[in-house]
Formats: sequence, C-alpha cells, structure tokens
Amino acid sequence: MAQKTDIPKKFRDKRFSFVKKIAEETKEDRSIKLFPKDIKFDRKEHDEEIIMVTRKHWTAFFAYIVVALVIPLIPILFLVLSNDTLGNTTTYIGFFIASIVISINILITAILQWYYSVAIITDKRILSLKVLSVFHHSYTEILWRKIQDVGHDAIGPFSYLFDVGNLYIDTAGEGIDLTLTFLPRPRDVQDVINNLVDLAHNGEL
Repeated sequence: MAQKTDIPKKFRDKRFSFVKKIAEETKEDRSIKLFPKDIKFDRKEHDEEIIMVTRKHWTAFFAYIVVALVIPLIPILFLVLSNDTLGNTTTYIGFFIASIVISINILITAILQWYYSVAIITDKRILSLKVLSVFHHSYTEILWRKIQDVGHDAIGPFSYLFDVGNLYIDTAGEGIDLTLTFLPRPRDVQDVINNLVDLAHNGEL
C-alpha cells in the first residue's frame, strides 16, 4: 500500500476523503498504482497530479489463457486417436507447430492489451486508453465537472472471488460515456471518482 510519505501534500487535505481508505488501508494490487511518480501522458498539465493508474484484472484474459492452452492439444489429440502412418504423423507435427505459434500470438495479444490498456485518474480528469491490437486503440478523457453519475456492477463469480467489476461513467448529454470492464476494486475506484466529481461540481478542484 502507499505509505503516508508517498501521498502528495495536496491530497492530505480532508476534502479528499478517499485517501485514508484507498491509500492507507488497502493492500497493494499489481493492477493498481497509487500516486505513481513514473507515469506521464500527452497533454498533462504542469500542476496536474496523478492519483491512480489501473489496468484490467487478469481474469479479463482468462478465456485467452484457456484457448492458448487448448489449441496445441488439438493436433496431439487427433494424432493419438488416429492410426495414420508416419508420413501423416509428420503432418500432425506441422499442425502442432502451427498451433504453438497461434497460442503464442494469442498470449502476446493478451499481454499487450493488459499492459497498454490503462485508466488514469488525476485531480482534473479521467483518461482511458484501450488497446485491442497493434493497429487498433481508442482514447477517451472526461473532465470531472462533466460527469453526472458513476456506477458499477458485478460480473459473476469473478466479482466475489477477486473483487472485480464493471464501472460506468455517465456524462448526461455530453456525448461521451465511459465503461471500464473487469476493473479491480470497483467500489474503491468509484469512491475516488465520486469524491473528485463532488469537489469539481462544488468548485473545489
């Protein structure tokens, strides 16, 4: 968890009610970084402070992992069940090598999606970068004063086993809505956002 000395002086003000719960009482999660010093992004203002950087929980990629493990087993299964000659066995070996390449590609894609798809919460806005592939990504940013409603929901047994869920941000007519799926500690993240939105609407940010 974040040590008190790691919390910027600005956020030790009692207005930031999320700090005690999030930064001082919550165990560290690899999917969440609190008050990081090594994160930068385009158009960051000189006085803008980064509060949290979060990525999808690894359970979001559970299906990728299962598929990557199953694909190489298919040619092996066919080979075991068949009575083919050595020549056809060589063909199966070729299929097995191809399946390994496909599995590696699936795993690399999952790792890239996990590492580069991030949500950044600052004292001025929330930014979301979603990477689907090397050639496809999306970028969204919303100022706190534009947000009208924030909610979250559960996503089945994963929510209760690993404390993950989906977070929904409504801008009420601004034309930009944001959904963060498989978010770790969604209730805690929602508390952070609600606190910052309230402060922004009251003119305190």
